[in-house]
Amino acid sequence: MQELNGTALEPDFRDRKTRLTVFGILQIILGVLAGMMVPFVILGMIATSVSGHETPEGVGLTSMIPAIMLYTMAAVWFISMGIGSLKTRRWARAIILISSWYWLVCGIGGFVFMLTMLPNMSEQMAAANNNNQMPKAAIIVIQCIMVGFMAVFYIIIPGLLVLFYRGRDVKATCEYYDPQPRWTDNCPLPVLGAAFACALWAFCMPMTGAGNWTIPFFGTVLSGITGAIAAVVLCLILVWTAWGLYRLDSKAWWAALLIFSGWAISAFITFSIVSTETYYEKAGMTEQQMEQIRRFDFLSNPSMKWAMLLWVVFALAYLFWIRRFFVHPSNPLSVESADQLV
Repeated sequence: MQELNGTALEPDFRDRKTRLTVFGILQIILGVLAGMMVPFVILGMIATSVSGHETPEGVGLTSMIPAIMLYTMAAVWFISMGIGSLKTRRWARAIILISSWYWLVCGIGGFVFMLTMLPNMSEQMAAANNNNQMPKAAIIVIQCIMVGFMAVFYIIIPGLLVLFYRGRDVKATCEYYDPQPRWTDNCPLPVLGAAFACALWAFCMPMTGAGNWTIPFFGTVLSGITGAIAAVVLCLILVWTAWGLYRLDSKAWWAALLIFSGWAISAFITFSIVSTETYYEKAGMTEQQMEQIRRFDFLSNPSMKWAMLLWVVFALAYLFWIRRFFVHPSNPLSVESADQLV
């Protein structure tokens, strides 16, 4: 509470500290649930082995690494962000808002794509369970559960986070209880979001190692040593680009534009020449896994190609939208006004 001539002044905003605490606890719970999935994945494999059931061919620790890394990242992320919200840290509010926007946009895209794939999935599920004579009503129930789960986890939860953390009173509350300027205050939030995307991409590049470092590259597919070298180089470039975007370096903006457009062109050319089956084989998939992929091959679906095109257009449009912050780096749009854009 501020003071004027020894008299306490009430803040000119609605104190949202209690709600920040509630949202922080909810995120910590999400983190704990994500962390619990790691031992469940490992214990599931151990239980299958001990019980004497044969493990599906090609399913082992290596194939579980991406899932384990994903759950671990989610656990660390949600718990750390939840603690930041509990402590009303202004950096936590900024990062949660940025990540929630990405979560919501990607979730809406994934939800719409799943709806377009639902008829095909229904046919595949019916064919796969033809011998078991699963009732049609049971398949419908399973589909409703899938749609409901995705709606809650991909749209409702991130939507609530966006609506809450973008509020003026929430921002003012964090600044009131955490008056010290933080590192997130040095960069407009829209640009910080682009830097965040590059950093996340760089962090995820090592996951390609679980798939034999398979990377599409302008009409061919890199894998093994060459793929690993390409992944490391791209990872380093993305780290430099993320740091440059944070510092409002125009060279980093051009680098981001080249990376996103180059990756899109490379993927388009590659999958126009190379079959998805060849790509999966390069990734070290077994014949049993290939059979499952042939049944649910999302990459060869026309809807997937349109979805990829829309994501590329969105990414490039976003980069050109934030270009305004790099035109005059010595006098960029104020962080305060930029914060209202998200």
